[in-house]
Amino acid sequence: MAEKDGKTEKASPKKLRDTRKKGEIPKSPDLTSAVTFIVFILTATFLGNYILKYSLLYLQNYLSAEFTVNGLENNLADIGMKSIVFVLILAGPFLAIAFAAAFIASILQTGFLFSAEPIKFKLSKINPISGFKNMFSKKTLFTMIKNVAKLTLVFWMAYKTLETSAYLILNSSNVGTEKLFFLMSDLVLELGTQLGVLLLILGLVDYIYQVYDYRKNLKMSKQELKDEFKESEGDPQIKSQRRQRYRQLTKGALQDVETATAIITNPTHLAIAIRYEKGKDEVPIIVAKGADYQAAKIRERAKAFDVPIIENKPVARAMYKTVEIGQPVPVDLYQAIAEILALVYQMEEINKHKI
Repeated sequence: MAEKDGKTEKASPKKLRDTRKKGEIPKSPDLTSAVTFIVFILTATFLGNYILKYSLLYLQNYLSAEFTVNGLENNLADIGMKSIVFVLILAGPFLAIAFAAAFIASILQTGFLFSAEPIKFKLSKINPISGFKNMFSKKTLFTMIKNVAKLTLVFWMAYKTLETSAYLILNSSNVGTEKLFFLMSDLVLELGTQLGVLLLILGLVDYIYQVYDYRKNLKMSKQELKDEFKESEGDPQIKSQRRQRYRQLTKGALQDVETATAIITNPTHLAIAIRYEKGKDEVPIIVAKGADYQAAKIRERAKAFDVPIIENKPVARAMYKTVEIGQPVPVDLYQAIAEILALVYQMEEINKHKI
């Protein structure tokens, strides 16, 4: 569909960032469920024997004692409440571990992301026409086929496992209650492990498809990329004109270095030429500035015309960042510039006396 609309280009980093901010990211609930289920089965495998033994002791000792001593009808409410507490205590670790697994599986897919955009009210969400279209979309069809296939495979696997274990189940009447309990738990764990592997494979397939579908739907046309570039970076033609004006300005500024009173340097990366002529300039003016190569050219020209070069890193950095060519020195730098000019005048006086 994207190719038919002329959208053949990969989504730009900006579009990916914008969609992520809206909460639109590829994720698979099936993969999250599969990981949660597998962790649940692993937890049951490690803690299963302990839980089963504890459960049997509870059933055999506590409940049987309650029934015998107090009678069922006299103590039913108390037995029910204690049984609920017992189940919650046993289920607590499982629920906590399952929740942690689901959270981690989700974070691994999406990263740490919170967006209120998906839960905002939108009229399109209750639009019957949009809803009708979504019912017959490719995504809905894929989800339906996936769910049918998943249910079919789950029932088939359960049937094969029970068929294999049919002999043990049919002959379980000859064993005791405890052995039957452990037999059935082993059967459930075996089936759970097989289902976990199956669900994990299906979840990975679903996640790969979700990523593919997400990237496909975000594809852009060449015109969209151009428009986005113009919007975020500016029209290339305008940028070219700006660069040309800047080159003209810096070229003229280099010629003005000879009129400078002093050059303030970083000392090698930055160079700022300032001019202050008593009676002509009310405040010091920036006549040239540059970084790296341009700074070297300014220093070179300054030496050619005997313009003093003063090293002052903080002032050079501050002026390079905040002042443009042709602008006066900021008020907050008056004191620093006054000290530099005083040093320049002092150097000029010393040179005069030497002559």
